[in-house]
Amino acid sequence: MGHNERLIFLALAIGWTLFRLLRYQRKGTSGRPRPALAPATAPGTAQSPIEPAGRSRLPGMLAATGVLIAGNAVIWPLLFATSTLEDVPTMPRLVAGVLANLVLIRVASGAAARVTGRSQAGADDDRNPIK
Repeated sequence: MGHNERLIFLALAIGWTLFRLLRYQRKGTSGRPRPALAPATAPGTAQSPIEPAGRSRLPGMLAATGVLIAGNAVIWPLLFATSTLEDVPTMPRLVAGVLANLVLIRVASGAAARVTGRSQAGADDDRNPIK
C-alpha cells in the first residue's frame, strides 16, 4: 500500500471517528430532560467545599503544564533519538513513554499543589465534606 493510500485511509478513519462521536453526543444529550428551574448560581461561580475560596488555579495549571511539557521534551527524545535504544522494538519504547507520562502526571500535580500553596489530598484529608 502506497503512502497516498495510507493518508487517505487515515483521513477517512479520523473523519468516521469524529462523525460517530458527534452523533453519539447529540443522541445522548437529546433525550435528557431539561431542568425545571434555573440553577441558583452560575456554574462558574459555584464554590467548592474542598478548595479554599478566592484562590486562582492559573499558576498551578501553568506549573503542571510546564512540568508535563518539559518532561515530555526529555522522555520522548531519550526513547526514540538515542542510539543505545535503536535495537529495542518500537512498542516497548512506546509503553515505557506512556508509563513515564503516568508518573509525570503525578509529579505535575505535586508541582501544581506546591505553587498554589495547598496540600495534596490524602487519606487523612480533613476537607472531605462527606464524612
